[in-house]
Amino acid sequence: MKLTKIKILLLSLYLVNIAEAGEKMAADTFWIWVALFALAAVGIAILFVSSHQAQKVQHLHQKLLDKQLEMEKNQTLLLTNMSENIHNIAIQALEKNKKTLEKKTKPFKTFKNKNEVLANVEDRLLDVTNDLIDFLRLKSKKVEVVNEEFNINNVLNEVSGSICSQFAGSSTELIFDIDKNIPRRIVGDSLHLGQVFDSILAHMLQEEGVEEIKLEISMFDTFEEKIELQFLFTDVSNGLSPEALEELFVPYYDEDTSRYVGLGLFVSNELVDMMDGELSVRSTEGRGSTFTLSLPFKTIDRSNKRMYRLPDKIFIEKKVFIVDSSYNSALAIKKMFAYFRHEVRVISQEDFLNNIPNLTPYDIVVLHESLFTPRLVEYLNKIKMGKELKVIALNALLRADKKSFVDDVIDVHLFKPLNQERIFEMIINMYDIDRKAYVSDKDAKDTPKAKIHKTHMVETKDISRENFKDFAGKNILIVEDNFINQKMLTTLLHVSGIHLTIANNGQEAVDIVKEGKIKFDIILIDINMPIMDGYTATQMIRLDSKFDMLPIVAFTALVLDSEIQKMFQSGINAFLAKPLNIGKLYTALAMYLKEEPVNKVIKERVKPKKEMTYKGINIVKGLKHANNSETLYLEVLKEFSEAYGHSDDTFEKLVREHRFEQVKMLCIDMRGLTGSIGAEDMHDLMNDILQQILYKKYDMLANYKEKYIFEIQTLNKSIMKYIEAAA
Repeated sequence: MKLTKIKILLLSLYLVNIAEAGEKMAADTFWIWVALFALAAVGIAILFVSSHQAQKVQHLHQKLLDKQLEMEKNQTLLLTNMSENIHNIAIQALEKNKKTLEKKTKPFKTFKNKNEVLANVEDRLLDVTNDLIDFLRLKSKKVEVVNEEFNINNVLNEVSGSICSQFAGSSTELIFDIDKNIPRRIVGDSLHLGQVFDSILAHMLQEEGVEEIKLEISMFDTFEEKIELQFLFTDVSNGLSPEALEELFVPYYDEDTSRYVGLGLFVSNELVDMMDGELSVRSTEGRGSTFTLSLPFKTIDRSNKRMYRLPDKIFIEKKVFIVDSSYNSALAIKKMFAYFRHEVRVISQEDFLNNIPNLTPYDIVVLHESLFTPRLVEYLNKIKMGKELKVIALNALLRADKKSFVDDVIDVHLFKPLNQERIFEMIINMYDIDRKAYVSDKDAKDTPKAKIHKTHMVETKDISRENFKDFAGKNILIVEDNFINQKMLTTLLHVSGIHLTIANNGQEAVDIVKEGKIKFDIILIDINMPIMDGYTATQMIRLDSKFDMLPIVAFTALVLDSEIQKMFQSGINAFLAKPLNIGKLYTALAMYLKEEPVNKVIKERVKPKKEMTYKGINIVKGLKHANNSETLYLEVLKEFSEAYGHSDDTFEKLVREHRFEQVKMLCIDMRGLTGSIGAEDMHDLMNDILQQILYKKYDMLANYKEKYIFEIQTLNKSIMKYIEAAA
């Protein structure tokens, strides 16, 4: 019994030990499980975070890839199909004008009018070729925004001249309506601003049924020293359909209508974006379209509220009477006269014809040329016998080629569109006010001066680059801010043995001339430039009498009598109208750099070029697309080589990565460009590849890699060979 109790006791102790061990083991197991769960939780958290980060990185990578693809797509769209149809534009315009010519012109006027039509078409074609070079430079990322001080009126004058050269004879009324607070001088990119203006106005004038185009310029204050200028281009026309509006800034060739769409506007949109501005358009069918351009600028002197001050109070507060064929135009002109505190009255042409009012109280009468009749001339002459009355005849610059009404009663012929500076200068000249800005203070000594040629340059026929060797050894200073114009002149003249110096603005030109390291034989100077324009630069050079014999020849797009007068008042000797004509340039150089007159038959001295063949490129065809200008054609080829000379690498990469939409864009791009430069073999290859893409035979594209490489390398060699031969 006792033994049994002992056993029970021992068993109890054993069980207790087992229980305690179990409890201890359970406790340890519990903490182990806790640790395991904690470790698992941490692992899961790490996996979750890693997965999230991986997804985030993948999403970011995809976003960057999509953005890259979108950028590439936008870049390739920039040149889509644009240049293949450049020559078609000229042909269509020529044919259209020929048909109009046959219907509307009399037999004895046909020859003259035909020449005018051809000249306008050539100007348009040159502008298109310049657009092509700009497109290629954008593609190569060569275009930069340069913010410098400039006179906005010079830009408006340049654009007026350019537009009216392209669309001479148009019946459209072109109006500039400029707020009186617009600064005369601002800081921005004047070259690209003018290019955007030109593209928008050219597009509007090309539309059918355009009765009137008005450019309104307004100013808004912004933060810091900046202002925002708003340029509102509004037309009275048939307007655009929603479909046409949507595709307005996309360059493509419409096969149905045989029209090229968006060539200049797309590059303008890119330029506006580069200048931190905005360009938008709205249109209503049957009513017209409105382009809104907003751009930031810096001002020069914000405290100077009145930029134009007449030198004597006696010429302020005149009474002005205005009648124009367009009432909106008359209101815009009223605003410009009112700036000088003139009291201005405007009535419509219809009211004036119904009842000519009493004009005796007025000091200045501004009338459209169509209103001058023998009866009105007699009435105005009668008023002039009793008081001083200034009579101004208005006409449109677009129709300035037509014979103006001429009579002694008219004091000034004024051509629209106008700006504040032109009105200011007209008043100055009309009242013969002596301004120091135009006339040098130096004594009028009887010293020899370079001869002055006040009329348009006559073109010397059959001129090529070889002829400019007549001026070998001469030092010429070219003052021009437009890169394309610089390249054209240097390409044209560098093989002649002429020593060329380039200045990008008037201030650079003045510094170079006064530095005296080079004794220049002639200066070719642009009028519209930033920092210092051609007028002011010429005045600064003429302040030193030792430069009296230095001939200065101006480039300008606006060649009105008032502008020509301003050029000669500033000290310019002669002028060349834009766009540049090499025959007229030769005449100008010969006039000042040769002793004998230009009376030889140039073509007798020109050695015929040795005919050369170039594999893969039809030079004759390419030259035709560049209006037979070898200088322009060479620039197009150079820019093409830089932008697309290594496109075989791009093609191979896109095919390898199955980016077939980008392959398509590249080939469309190349098809247009190769068609323009005459690269027929490459053009045919692009058509073949596009055919495969059209039928979604993407597996066939790899077969074209070697062919693409061969054709582009062959083309590159031929281009280099031609450029070397032309040098």
